[in-house]
Amino acid sequence: GVGDITAESVNYAAIIASDPDLPSNPPPLPPFDPTFEHTSAQKQLNQLRFIYQRGVTHPMTGLDQFWQEYEAFERAHSESLASVLIAEWLPKYQHARSVYLERNRVWTIHELRGGRLAVPPVGCETGVGGGGGGAAGEGG
Repeated sequence: GVGDITAESVNYAAIIASDPDLPSNPPPLPPFDPTFEHTSAQKQLNQLRFIYQRGVTHPMTGLDQFWQEYEAFERAHSESLASVLIAEWLPKYQHARSVYLERNRVWTIHELRGGRLAVPPVGCETGVGGGGGGAAGEGG
């Protein structure tokens, strides 16, 4: 049946050769261009840097490890640039870390129950529902 087909049993060369839309002789590759390779590598480096820098500003589990990986990433490419960028992003990381720790102090991931409606914590007075604003006759 169809489930019996594996990657080893498929003859990709025969499939490609039988495609009438593909030329029989592929066009030659362009000559090696070191400036293109450098530009491409620089673009990828900048994209990774952007992802790391966005990530270190989000309060999340594993943030400390992510920050250490970002520091290592920057230092692996340029120690002088790394010291400048790390100094720039350290306060943002520290803020995200403090927000995460504050949230973690209030609740933990194990206390959250997905798929349930949110309700006020036990023992909280609420003003929701029309009758929670205080008993009649209160106030002065």
